[in-house]
Amino acid sequence: MIIDTHNHVGLAPLAQSLEVLAQKASAMGVVCGVITAGGVEDFERVRQTAQKLNWGYCVGLHPLYIRENWQADIKALSAFLETHQDDPHLVGIGEIGLDFYVEGLDRDRQEAVFKEELQLALRFNLPVSLHSRRALYRVLALMKEYPTVSGVLHAFAGSLDEMKQAVRRGLYLGMGGAMTFPGSKRVRTAARQAPFGSLVLETDAPDMPPVFSETKKSSPLDLPRYLSELADLRQEDESVLSKALFMNSLSAFPKLKVLLAK
Repeated sequence: MIIDTHNHVGLAPLAQSLEVLAQKASAMGVVCGVITAGGVEDFERVRQTAQKLNWGYCVGLHPLYIRENWQADIKALSAFLETHQDDPHLVGIGEIGLDFYVEGLDRDRQEAVFKEELQLALRFNLPVSLHSRRALYRVLALMKEYPTVSGVLHAFAGSLDEMKQAVRRGLYLGMGGAMTFPGSKRVRTAARQAPFGSLVLETDAPDMPPVFSETKKSSPLDLPRYLSELADLRQEDESVLSKALFMNSLSAFPKLKVLLAK
């Protein structure tokens, strides 16, 4: 059994046949997923999509889309979490974090928003799905200020030292399409050397396509091949690895256990 711990399946081009996609994925062993939002306008959409598929979802403010009037969006996020805190499909806060790759983004504003979201994670006892492009060092530093907040480093691409820091902190490392590219040295090194209990699979669908994608898009249907790639990289038995990744995913997002029990 496989869980897609980070995707955006409510977005085009996948949104046209979500139920069919979920059925095909289930037949391939993909039993659940976590749909992540990008901003306030996504919250209700990801909630409805997750309920339709019996998947989990996260809501948060993606660092690429933080608005000047971000305080109002934080209030909207807090209100949404308050209203839906008993929803078993609401499994985390995300996609949140920092992005120092795109020029022109206000880093101080990003950090202010991120800290507010981590406070909400504490308040509602929810894990976080973390964006950290070219900013992993700073994300790890800020996470130290919130030692009881757990989560997944989505699309992990850090150094070995950063990997060790993340593992010591108890964070999970999201492995997806980048892992399939031979030139992705950092990602593949982390995939090989990270402790067994620190890895989870993800697609970021429809983004982050794998090397074998003909459509230049990713999909939850790619996950069995990601599992095989990871097993090859680690020289481990695929069935044993699959069970470990499944349990890691449930530990990363504990409320998924309720959904899978339905």
